[in-house]
Amino acid sequence: MTSSTLGQRTRTGLLHLTFEQQRGKTVLTRDLQKAPLMIIRPFELPCGTLMVFVVNPTGGVLGGDHSEIVAEVGAGARVLILTQSATRLQPSPSGAVATQDIRFTVASGGRLEYYPERTIPFAGSAFHQTLRADFQDGAELGLTETLASGRVQMGERLAFAEYRSRVEIWRGGERLYLDHLRLKPTESTRAPGIWSDWDYAASGVWVGAGELADWPAVPSQLACGHTAGGAVWLRAAAARGPTLDRELTAARESLRAQLFGARPLQVRR
Repeated sequence: MTSSTLGQRTRTGLLHLTFEQQRGKTVLTRDLQKAPLMIIRPFELPCGTLMVFVVNPTGGVLGGDHSEIVAEVGAGARVLILTQSATRLQPSPSGAVATQDIRFTVASGGRLEYYPERTIPFAGSAFHQTLRADFQDGAELGLTETLASGRVQMGERLAFAEYRSRVEIWRGGERLYLDHLRLKPTESTRAPGIWSDWDYAASGVWVGAGELADWPAVPSQLACGHTAGGAVWLRAAAARGPTLDRELTAARESLRAQLFGARPLQVRR
């Protein structure tokens, strides 16, 4: 096998999870894993939510790789899905695009929250992601997405080839939320109002039955609003990653408390 053939090898990772409520507790009842995707065993948090970490033990996502994540949450189940570390999008010398498809379904009375660590696109990387969540009336959902402008400390700011992300939230036959982001860095990407001096950006959406009485505290780089279908959206940006993480966590917990009536997440890593 030649070195060029080796460079063209790609991987397909699969992760299919089913969660149900049994005897008042959320349990993982189905677990299909195919490397390089896997999970660490579930942990029950003090608030009663079942938490799982998605793990990719390799050096990152390579050009041409494909990942598929499917999670089904039954009535009454409470699920939190996190990633163990940042998603590192490796360079793609051939130009092959890495892809990831995520599908969530949540039954009435169930709750699914997905808060992955930030995505870091290396110079020359190309990545397309789609996420679709379908849930019934009475279900609750929370999602966030955080993106870096690149390996900033390595001088790779806005040096990736392309980044795409499409997020759709559906309830019954009604689409409540659509966010389609496509970034293809050029000189115009550095214009004020696009990236400017910010190196970290985040978005999020939450759907719950609770009333939103108090919007999260809004620093200059964070904004929230309602979609026509009643979903609550969030946008944020910051010059430093830890600053964005701190503000995003505070906003998330405020929204969770009001929309879900949920206790704070106490995650132990």
